[in-house]
Amino acid sequence: MENKPSRVLLKGGTLLLHEENDRVVPTRSDLLIQDDRIVQINSDIDPPVGTKIIDCTNALVSPGFIDTHRHLWQSQQKGLHCDQILLDYFHSGNLASSHYAPKDVFCGVLSSCMEAIDAGTTTVVDHAHVNYSSQHNKEAIRGQIASGIRSVFCYCVHPRVTTWQPELKLDHQISLDADMDEFRKLAKEKPFGQNGRVRLGFAMDTMFVPPKVLKTAFDEARKHGAHLITSHATQVSMMDNMPSAVAVLNNNALLGPDVLLSHGNNITPEELRWVETAGAHFSSTPLSELQMGHGHPICLKADFLPLSSIGTDSNSICTSSIPAQASTALQATRARQMAESMKNGTWDGTIGPTVEDAFNLATLLGARAIGLGNEIGSLEVGKKADIVIFQGQSPTMIPAGERHPIAAIILHSSVRDVQTVIVDGIVRKENGSLCQISVPADIASNSGTCHSGEEALEWKDVAKLLRDSQSRLEEVKSTVCDEDAARNGLIRSFLDAMAQASNA
Repeated sequence: MENKPSRVLLKGGTLLLHEENDRVVPTRSDLLIQDDRIVQINSDIDPPVGTKIIDCTNALVSPGFIDTHRHLWQSQQKGLHCDQILLDYFHSGNLASSHYAPKDVFCGVLSSCMEAIDAGTTTVVDHAHVNYSSQHNKEAIRGQIASGIRSVFCYCVHPRVTTWQPELKLDHQISLDADMDEFRKLAKEKPFGQNGRVRLGFAMDTMFVPPKVLKTAFDEARKHGAHLITSHATQVSMMDNMPSAVAVLNNNALLGPDVLLSHGNNITPEELRWVETAGAHFSSTPLSELQMGHGHPICLKADFLPLSSIGTDSNSICTSSIPAQASTALQATRARQMAESMKNGTWDGTIGPTVEDAFNLATLLGARAIGLGNEIGSLEVGKKADIVIFQGQSPTMIPAGERHPIAAIILHSSVRDVQTVIVDGIVRKENGSLCQISVPADIASNSGTCHSGEEALEWKDVAKLLRDSQSRLEEVKSTVCDEDAARNGLIRSFLDAMAQASNA
């Protein structure tokens, strides 16, 4: 178990408080945390004896950011995908999971979570397509528990690599009995971590999967209490002859308020109505989408905004900063609006989406998208104490933090301005540095706590683990992978799978 003060007082900061209409009102106030909850917000709170006091003078106090689409295991691949499109990423990034031993999964997930916390993210949805064994899954969960982040671990049913040489081949014949048996085992142990902050979700894509198999998997996931079901809704040119994920899910009556669709850049108006009617949501990942060829981010388009949230996709592709993702989406949407006006020979005198819209994507809308709107996403009495504190006097933040705190965070801040991060009432970053973590020996059964035998690690220790893991993976990859052969094999595998799916 983790030791922490039972009470923490944030003193004298500018709190970004949400009103009922989702308007954000900067308010100079104190905020008191007891255990894992916000218990009081007032102008001058007299702290009980033994309270830890954090001086927030000249600081901005925000709800913690919510990353609704991320592949946490990929830390070792950072820098690899900088000049790649989606086709290249599939074999060099996605399918590299076949090289990972369980210890590599733990290291990749742990470092990714800590990187997220460092940037002010307090909750993440992990689309965990690294399921090669029971131990791979347990190590992914153990990494999330150890980091201190709030998460939804979405156990993923996905195609697996069978061979890399002489040609890359995938097994698209999903062994649903074995996969769902593993999910059921995890479901018996959920939730994980102190106060159950690591929830169990489910992930499965519609590509190459017969509808009967898809329906069975979704039904089983719901039966066994999946908090969330997530699926890529990526419709790029290499897949334009396949039905969209939204159409497949809608036609098989699988859409619902527990469904989170990633990307969705080329969704049609009809598909948007289906999603809205079902109460499902989208997660946009602007930086990766703009690079990889997905299309324009949809999250800040007026019709999509109420159903949208924002994510990173992978820290192997881009920054973990959710404000950076939000600002990218904001300016890309504004630019597209102006470009469309110019194309039509008109001039639109409005700016389009606002910084408040972008901020809400990163906080309250994200919470709603993952079914946690009553728990996180805003600073309210009774909600979880998931909070990020920005310094307001740095060269990047002053005087924006005083004039327009939301603009300061979305358009001016950097990771260095994130001074303190609190998750579930526990300080995870303080005075600009990540705090020591406790690593459980195993994941707990039912209790929501960690087994005894915890190891304490500083960030420098995690960094060493990451370097060692990355070196080992590079060596493995160099002996089994030919990039051109892998690319060609991937294309052939996709074509074969599409033909099989169309005949199913």
